[in-house]
Amino acid sequence: MHRVPQRDRTRNVRPWVWATLIGVAVIVAAVWAVRPDPVGCRAAAGPRPATVSVPDMPVAQRVPIAERVDPPVLAQARYYTFSPDVACAFPDLPADGYYVGVPTDEYDGSAACGGYVDLHGPLGSVRAQIVDRCPGCAANQYDLSAAAFARIADPSSGVAQIGIGRVHNPSPAPDLVYRIEPGSTSDWLGIQFTDTGNPLHRVEIRSSAGGPGHTLTRRMDDFWTISGVGTGPFTALVTDADGHQVIVPGIVVEPGRTRHTGRSLYAVANQVPAAPVSHPVPSVTTATCS
Repeated sequence: MHRVPQRDRTRNVRPWVWATLIGVAVIVAAVWAVRPDPVGCRAAAGPRPATVSVPDMPVAQRVPIAERVDPPVLAQARYYTFSPDVACAFPDLPADGYYVGVPTDEYDGSAACGGYVDLHGPLGSVRAQIVDRCPGCAANQYDLSAAAFARIADPSSGVAQIGIGRVHNPSPAPDLVYRIEPGSTSDWLGIQFTDTGNPLHRVEIRSSAGGPGHTLTRRMDDFWTISGVGTGPFTALVTDADGHQVIVPGIVVEPGRTRHTGRSLYAVANQVPAAPVSHPVPSVTTATCS
């Protein structure tokens, strides 16, 4: 057998080795050129990523809506001194003194109670709450409280031509309040919701333990009533005339008791708070890698 000297074998293999090494070097160079920035790169000297406050919507917050007012229609305002016993049976009249009584047809069995109107007269404008029915008023005639009338016309005149427009979603949205009518029992419940912003359209309740819902009947004095539902606790679904709804849990029969719910039927756009939450905003940095 012919033996190949060790020196010749080494000489024959060496070109293949060099070719292989060159190929590997080319591949490594290509990978290095397109590599992503490694996690271990350390940032060059410069400011850390900044944080800013970004307004976030509060959790479970309704989509905010806008206040709007119907175009005013021509009407007549009448100076009137109200008694505390208004048709809407509110326990207290508005603290600002601005309120109004509406014609019987517009009162609509108390469907107008709690709504607001903007009034425009020869001396100015005012926003007033609907609290009463005016049996002697013809269509487009309104009884105005002394304070409201004085804002738009000369009280000595007694009457004034005005423009009136209904307010939808008045701002700020008030905290919904309810009170249980005195005399309510496990056999009969009367409940009134006030500080609604918009007038109400429907009130429904169901036992907090579950079961069927029940729609209450509206009375002329703005109370909602139902018989045979027990003493609660109940969960109410309250719907206003503009279709906004709110759920009020934990209602129990406590005759004469008034409770603030901490809820509103709507949220006006400029009333929704912007919750400052810090989010990191990366700053531009130059990275150097060893």
